[in-house]
Formats: sequence, C-alpha cells, structure tokens
Amino acid sequence: MFKFSWIIILFSLIPGSSFSQYHVEYNNQASEIYTDLIELKFAEAENKLNAFKTTSPNNLAYLHLENYYDFFKIFIYEELDFFEAAKERKDARIDLLKELEDSDPYKRFVLAEVHLQWALARSKFDELFKSGREIYKAYSLLENNVKEFPEFMPSYKSLSLIHSLIGTVQVPGLFKSIFGLDESLEQGLKEIEAVVSHGQKTQFMFQAEAEAINVFLQLYQLNNQEEAQEALNASSLKKMKSPLAAFVQVKLYERLGENDLALELLLTTLEQTSVNKFPYLYFMTGMCHLRKLDPEAESYFTEFIENFNGTHYLKEAYQKLAWQKIVADNDPLAYRQYMDKCRTSGSALIDDDKQALKEAETEVVPDATLLKARLLYDGGYYHKAYQLLITNTESYYQSTDHNLEFYYRLGRVSQALKNYPEAIKYFYKTFSIDPAFESFMSCNASLQLGLIYESQKDFGKARTHYDRSLTMNPSKYKSSLHQKAKSGLQRIKNIK
Repeated sequence: MFKFSWIIILFSLIPGSSFSQYHVEYNNQASEIYTDLIELKFAEAENKLNAFKTTSPNNLAYLHLENYYDFFKIFIYEELDFFEAAKERKDARIDLLKELEDSDPYKRFVLAEVHLQWALARSKFDELFKSGREIYKAYSLLENNVKEFPEFMPSYKSLSLIHSLIGTVQVPGLFKSIFGLDESLEQGLKEIEAVVSHGQKTQFMFQAEAEAINVFLQLYQLNNQEEAQEALNASSLKKMKSPLAAFVQVKLYERLGENDLALELLLTTLEQTSVNKFPYLYFMTGMCHLRKLDPEAESYFTEFIENFNGTHYLKEAYQKLAWQKIVADNDPLAYRQYMDKCRTSGSALIDDDKQALKEAETEVVPDATLLKARLLYDGGYYHKAYQLLITNTESYYQSTDHNLEFYYRLGRVSQALKNYPEAIKYFYKTFSIDPAFESFMSCNASLQLGLIYESQKDFGKARTHYDRSLTMNPSKYKSSLHQKAKSGLQRIKNIK
C-alpha cells in the first residue's frame, strides 16, 4: 500500500532556461501539456507534445513531459507491452538530455527526474534491482547538482524524498552500502520545507507536488497527523480537479481515518472520470463503501476487475468481494467462491495481494464480528468498532481461535480513541497469546506500542518496541510493518 501512496508527489521541475543550443524552459505551452497529463487527457497531451517538439525542438522540456506521459500510463494501466516499448524511448531521452551543457543545472536535474520516474515504473513490474539502480543514478546526479549549484531549489525537492525514504523503501542494500546512499529524515524534511517556502514566493510550476511531498513526509514518516492535515488543507491539491490529485488526497484521508471525506471526494471525481481512465479509483471507492459496511462496495470492485488490464490489486479485489459476502450476508459459500478466484487472478508481488493469496490458501472463513470491527476501524469509525467489540466480549474471552485477533482489535481501537492504558494492556496481551510472534498482529502490536511510547516521549521503550517488531517475521504485511518500524527508529535515532 505503502508504494501506491508516492504517485503525483515524486517528480517535479520549475521554469528555467539556458543559453545553449539545447535548453529546458517550462513555458505556457509546456504547462498546458502537464495539466493535460495530470488530468489524464492523454490524447490531448500527445497532440500538444507533437506540436511542441515541432515548434521548439531545442527545448528539451518536452523530453521530461514525454517521460511523464509514459510514467503515468505505466503506473495506471500496468500494460506490459507498453512498458517494454517505453524502455527504448527512455534510453533515447537520456542520450539527448546528455547533450545539455554541464553548466546548466537543469541537465542533471531532468536526468535525475527521468531516473526517479523509472525507478517507480520498474517497481510495478518487480524489477527491484533495476529500480534501485535508477534511484542511485538520480541520487548521484542530484548530489552533484547541489554541490555545483547550491541555490538551485528543484534539486532539493527530489533529494528530500531520497534522503527521507532511502532507509525504509525496498532498495537493494547493495546500493546503500557500496554507493553510500545517505538517509536522513530530518534533512529531507528541511529540504522540502525550503522548497515549499521558495514556491510560495515565486512562480513554482509544480508547487502542488512539493506541498504533497511535505504532507506525505509529515504523515507517513513523522506520523504527525495534525500537521499533515493542516498542510493538506493549505495545499494547492485541494484546488486541483485532476484524478491523480484526488488519488493522493484519498490516500491521505485514508491514513487519517477520514473515510467519509475520501468517499465524498471519490464520488465527485468519478462523475468526471470514466472507469477506463483510472480503474483503481473504482477499487478505492469500493474500499470506502466496504469500511462503512455498505453493500454498494460490490459493484465498484466488480467494475475495477472488469476494466483493469494490469496485475496488481486483483487478488485483493476478489478478497474484498469475499469479505463483502461475510459482512453483508455472512455467506461462507460465496466467500469461498470469490477466494477461489483470488488464487488464480492477478499476481502476488505487493503486500496486499500477497496477504490476500495467503488468506485464500488457508481456507479459513473470517469471523464476521471481528471483520466488521476491522473495517470500521480502518474507516475511522472508532466508537462503532469499540462498541461492537465490547458487546461481544464474552464470545471471545475463552475462544482459542479468535482471542488473539479480538485483543489486537481492541488494542487498535483503544489506541485510536486515545485510551492508551487500555491499548497498552491489550497489545501486551497479544504477546502472551502469540509468544512466538508468528502473526502480523503481534508484529503490529509491537510497532503500535512503539508509536504510543514515542508520543509519550518515552523513547527508550519506543526504541525497544520498534526493534522488537523488526525481529519478527510475520507471514502478512512484513515489508510494510518493517518499513514503518524503520521510520520510527529514524525519527528517534538522535534522541536520548
């Protein structure tokens, strides 16, 4: 989940030019093309790009816009043939961009942006080693750019992400150790705050992206929900009407437990966005309905499955259709039928699809009450979830099959309601029930204890629980849980 929250906020440039034959200038014509791309008007963008290249062949801004075009189509549609063809176009762009003068700060910057976009594109097709290599190339280019042109602000926009995330994202350790990729959440935050401040004083063409990076780091890396909410409300994203901007905002609303706001934005966006334009928005809408225990979820998951030609999230979509049959009808037969399709559809490369497949392979039907509590919690309906669990306490008190999940869910809901003494008690209870720490619930309980103690400035206990979660090897959500634990350790590493 954590990968698909980077879309829109990863890449950007500002207007500029050079005096060489080849130069980079983001003029009004380029701005119109970028706007079309953000709004997923690919046909319009392609026509304007062709005209741009004809009238301004030496303005290599068109190469970056072409790379945006390929990147967005790869990210949204995941079509293998298009991905393979785009690789050759990428190499040609790199060769031409190298013709820019070394004295032009846009040379290294645009090259770095192309590599960063391809790092994410490759991760879609499980090319993680090549993705890591792209990140290293971008990092090296940007570091050199900062040394030579320290006042050139766009470099810091991209470096802020690399510095903040390199310790937690799935980049092969080879690149971190051999090439010395530095990681510093504090440094990354300072860099992006400087870029946002700069954009508030100048005509910064991609200010919304810089603001979104700031929100992302506040929320996902610093776990600072209040500041993230304030930054989002003040950002340009709130004024944008594009499906991609909606995608980013919904991801943030989901993390904040604002399911109703996420659903409202999605429904508004879908009024102007067909399912073929951005199928995943229909998956997200299905999730919002499911968290409300609303049977409308089924139609949106079905729309996504029927119109998506990629491989990610298909297993999860069938899993969620199966869940719908449990929470709405308590129908184990229909649940198993959908989970059979989960086994044979899509791929199992990302965490959510992996865990959906593992659930299908266990052939264990979820407990309806606990599943409802989980969904209500995910939607931010904490009081409803707590009431549901408390009123059914007696059913789970002696249950050997479900008592681990019962106490874990109670811990999560109590934590959300800021009843920390109860949350701590319930999380520790999961350790006694699962002493071998085999379940993701124990791993996440340790992570959440770290977050609670960090919020209480008990950094010793926080560090202990972050470290403990990293020693656990759960069969579900391992990479995302470990990523969050690493982020926690990053935040407190210099605090005694």
